[in-house]
Amino acid sequence: MSTTIQNTTSPLFGSTEASATPAAPKSALDQNAFMKLLIAQLSHQDPLQPQDGSAFVAQLAQFSAVEQAQAQTQKLDLLSQQLASIGSNDAVNLVGKTVSIQAKSIAFDGVTATGASVTLSAPAAKVSVQIQDASGNVVRTIQLGSRPAGAMPIAWDGRDDNGQIVPKGAYGFAVTATDGVGATVPVSQQVTGTVTKVSFDKGYPEMLLNTGATAPISDLISVGSLPGLP
Repeated sequence: MSTTIQNTTSPLFGSTEASATPAAPKSALDQNAFMKLLIAQLSHQDPLQPQDGSAFVAQLAQFSAVEQAQAQTQKLDLLSQQLASIGSNDAVNLVGKTVSIQAKSIAFDGVTATGASVTLSAPAAKVSVQIQDASGNVVRTIQLGSRPAGAMPIAWDGRDDNGQIVPKGAYGFAVTATDGVGATVPVSQQVTGTVTKVSFDKGYPEMLLNTGATAPISDLISVGSLPGLP
């Protein structure tokens, strides 16, 4: 809106003198600033070519619509903050609850990768994790050595096999495990445990289970109570 008014070739106001432009222009005009600028421009109009009334009304209507849109945007931002606060409170209430999480993918924001976990059905002598991009290409292979049966957290630093930071995005992962004689150990991408902590340091709620597994709250499958409690 402010750009249209200050344009020296505006079909509504014609040429504008430098004195009509505020000394410290704002990114958006409020109502008072708009009216002051409007009066200044009208007072400097060419008396032989007065402003067209219909264009004048249209300009006022346009300003009113922009002002209403800005007010709606502010209300939506406030609502978004309130919803985020409610979501954080709900996440905190998960502490002490028995939950099941599904490890689907790992999200990387360019700095930190989300945590993921899987469950080994039996002890494994060798565990390997392959991080895959959206096209299924393996960007990183992580050797984890021997692991006991149960939940196993997967940590990734966001680098490929050459040590380079990968682009932001969602990455899949595949876990293979074998026992001491080379037989395959079944791996489940579902992990069950008790939430001991919920952290927000990554910008989203992340659960820490008593098994050591970590996962963002978006990977939550089901929630129950502690054994023996209602």
